[in-house]
Amino acid sequence: MLVRHLPKGSVGAHSTRWATGLLVLAISGLLAGCSAFGDLGQPTSAHVLTAPGQNVQQANSKLALQVLPQAPANPDYTVIIYHNVNTVGEFVPESLTVPVGSVVEWVWTDQFDQHNVWWVDQELVNSPTKGAGFKWAVKFLAPGTYDYYCTLHPGMLGRVVVTG
Repeated sequence: MLVRHLPKGSVGAHSTRWATGLLVLAISGLLAGCSAFGDLGQPTSAHVLTAPGQNVQQANSKLALQVLPQAPANPDYTVIIYHNVNTVGEFVPESLTVPVGSVVEWVWTDQFDQHNVWWVDQELVNSPTKGAGFKWAVKFLAPGTYDYYCTLHPGMLGRVVVTG
């Protein structure tokens, strides 16, 4: 074997340590995912990436919600933000139908990545970008279809249909 013929402490052994160090660094970077960016605040604009043929709702002045100052002890509905190895994250359930006046809470449980709830209707208030343990709740004040997504992970889409 070639390694046996190299003198002790030669460049071959040193290169192996460097290669191992670079491999560990690369794996750490991959595992960190979007969390490496930390809590940098809100994106100022975002594009919704959707599957071909999927409708995207534009601004609708009839939609209205109120962000609650703190998540209630017993919300009417809960959406869990999970880690999903295929899509990086997932809203569960992806779609809800609720009556006007309902409080929906989003609970961040993904230990690996940060997420947000960003409304397709640009006139609505969006959540901050946060990690596991964060809770955010809104009260829906008007009927309509409220589509949302995570700006950090294309394919993380959700919908709340509010009936009146």
